[in-house]
Amino acid sequence: FNLHIQSIGFYRNEAGDNGVTNGSGAKVPDTFTKKEAESKRPLVLKFLLPVAKLLFSEQANRRRSAMNILREKRGLKRPKAILFGIRSRRMAMGLLPSVMKTLGIIGVDAFRTGLKTLLKIVFVYPSKLVFATVRNCRKMLGMKAKPSSAE
Repeated sequence: FNLHIQSIGFYRNEAGDNGVTNGSGAKVPDTFTKKEAESKRPLVLKFLLPVAKLLFSEQANRRRSAMNILREKRGLKRPKAILFGIRSRRMAMGLLPSVMKTLGIIGVDAFRTGLKTLLKIVFVYPSKLVFATVRNCRKMLGMKAKPSSAE
């Protein structure tokens, strides 16, 4: 959502000054447009935000919860639930577009799942191995080791 702060409660100075002031006459800095804010992001964020949007999608969470409802409460198996989605979309957009959209959703979800698994293998499991090794070394040296959160 965009907040247009200059149009809510801030006014231009009528003395010909281009600065924006509030009701008490204090100067208020100009706000960035969406493009300006995106261009001023650090380089790391420019790369990480698209990946985060891919991994943590509201639509994917809704699809997952809908799939869980169809599987757990209605007793459908995964293929039957997918066919249910195709049939319900068929009424709105036709059979072929419905099938294509479903295949696209399955492809994106499979890619997302594969990427999450790859990130776990690359980052999470090695870090667990390193921390377990450090903890075991401390035990062998007689140092007091903190119990892991997994135990």
